[in-house]
Amino acid sequence: MKSMLTSKLVKSALISMVLIGAPGAGTAFAQETLPSQPPQAAPASPEVSDSQIDSFVSAYQSIQQVQSQAQQEMIAALEAEGLTVEEFQMIAQAQQSPEPSSSVSPEQAEQLAAAAEQISAIEASAQEDIQLAIQAEGLTPEEFNQILALVQQDPALQEKINQQLAQ
Repeated sequence: MKSMLTSKLVKSALISMVLIGAPGAGTAFAQETLPSQPPQAAPASPEVSDSQIDSFVSAYQSIQQVQSQAQQEMIAALEAEGLTVEEFQMIAQAQQSPEPSSSVSPEQAEQLAAAAEQISAIEASAQEDIQLAIQAEGLTPEEFNQILALVQQDPALQEKINQQLAQ
């Protein structure tokens, strides 16, 4: 349960980092998904206060709500254009495929473009809401990301945060 919660925390936070445009988000994701890399000696990490942990956990929980709402809105946008998530993904892949056999009808291309425009607007709104959620807890996006990086490297800090999330 603990590692599942930690994994969920890391993945959700990485999505948040991508949404708030955090530098290094892709690197953090690559490090998470490539466990064969040898661990590197971490420089002395700054202490994270209990109040910072509380703020981080509250911001994280708010971010989860924003992401859940955005996901529901994206699905609704697809459905409004007459598409399922699977159809959207297939059409998008077909449009990017160099193979002539994977042609996309003009109607499908139109549906894809309309849905993609709505999804882009939803993502922009979610990004803004995530930044506001972080700031509402007294953190900057940079501080949130620094704490996230420490959480990924410090098992004791992971445990503290997991305990608060489980409450």
